[in-house]
Amino acid sequence: MRRRARRLRPILLTIGLMLSGAVMVRAADPEIDRLLQSPVGKDWITNGGNLTNQRYSTLKQIDTTNVKQLKGAWMTRLRGSGYGGKYSAEATPLVKDGIMYVVTGNDDVFALNGKTGEMLWERWSGIDQKISTVCCGWLNRGMAMGEGMLFLGQLDANLVALDMKTGKEVSRTGATATA
Repeated sequence: MRRRARRLRPILLTIGLMLSGAVMVRAADPEIDRLLQSPVGKDWITNGGNLTNQRYSTLKQIDTTNVKQLKGAWMTRLRGSGYGGKYSAEATPLVKDGIMYVVTGNDDVFALNGKTGEMLWERWSGIDQKISTVCCGWLNRGMAMGEGMLFLGQLDANLVALDMKTGKEVSRTGATATA
């Protein structure tokens, strides 16, 4: 009996772990949760577009018959943010309700009108440019959105929440580096 129980223990543990992984992940913001669970349409609210990171949009305006006709509609300059050899642009812009949110390698955030490129607001990080403990370069790998806010981790070890409509800082939690 004991021998049988010993043999069943790893099997039951494995089944338990598999079932615990099957729990559905939900965002606190119901609208963001719906968008994360759905195929990507006009909004691109997370890296990769949705929770499955497909990088695919269901929009039909562009297809194999007209893709060669595409031309740039606008371009913008981000007021010199992240310009220079030490910065790297590695984040996918997020788009929600026609507004494109861009973060630069200096952790500055810009909101742009997706149709015109007009700058709606800008938020400058104010990070000390003398930080020298950077392992992989001055970069930001992206933001998250939910509950009307954008969230980003900064190179200076701060987690910042910004109001999506105004770019104003809603909260900041800092980590203090110790030697």
